[in-house]
Amino acid sequence: MDCESRQPVRVRYIGVIGFMSRRKLILIAALILAIAGTLVFGNKIRRHIRRMRWENEPIRAWMSVPFIAHTHHVRPDILYQAIRVEPRQHDRRPIRNLARAENRPVADVMHDLEKAIADARQGP
Repeated sequence: MDCESRQPVRVRYIGVIGFMSRRKLILIAALILAIAGTLVFGNKIRRHIRRMRWENEPIRAWMSVPFIAHTHHVRPDILYQAIRVEPRQHDRRPIRNLARAENRPVADVMHDLEKAIADARQGP
């Protein structure tokens, strides 16, 4: 027989290698999915804890009315109405300055804001 006419001997390793690579691919995909799920749900938990912390944060003199409205999920106009102050566009004045402008003690303004938040949470 002629050397050129012989068929080369095929070794059937491709099936084993293909099986191993598919198995590794599945494990890698599962690992990536687990890491992604951990990151997504970890971020949700972090945001929830942070929100709970801010919702329970007492009102301070340095806070602005829009900041308080945002953290306590109340409309700003309700809070401005409670402290009897006319809101300005993009008003970021701290409560301390609002109280000084109205010649009122800061504690009274904070008390009015807390009462308005409690009333708003109870609903109509």
